[in-house]
Amino acid sequence: MNEEILDQIAKTSEKETQVTEEKKKITWLIFSIRKKKYALRSDDVMEIIRDVSVYKLPFMQPYVEGVLNRRGDPFTVINPLALIDEDDPTPPSEPLFLILKRSDDELSLHISDILFFAEMEEGDMNVIPGNSEEGFFLGTLVYGGDEIPVINANAFELLIRKDLGSA
Repeated sequence: MNEEILDQIAKTSEKETQVTEEKKKITWLIFSIRKKKYALRSDDVMEIIRDVSVYKLPFMQPYVEGVLNRRGDPFTVINPLALIDEDDPTPPSEPLFLILKRSDDELSLHISDILFFAEMEEGDMNVIPGNSEEGFFLGTLVYGGDEIPVINANAFELLIRKDLGSA
């Protein structure tokens, strides 16, 4: 009888170990725009570049700063603050850009600083209930006592397409 109980306990702990090992990890890039922290899946970032010129485009929405040249390819530069910070939409003064990994568009975000990378379990993001694909935030991450908004990179492309009438 005791051996049966011990076998059941051993099988149960093996199953729990397997379930724990199956949880997928996501690496998040934590960055700042001015002094506020934001997060983006590191898989959504192709490159981080600094000290490149942004060429202004006439007649564009205020959130489009212009384009930058990355190895001969033009990337649209988005100022996220023009969309998410109503108090001060001025772009950061630092010339630092996240080149987003996109299959169909060349987009970049103008940011202030790279803070760190954090690896978390897939379910650690607090999803915003009822959020649409056009929302600028997917949810939040809690890291080091801070609640960090997670940016929805797809929302910028959808907004540009909508504003240009190609959505």
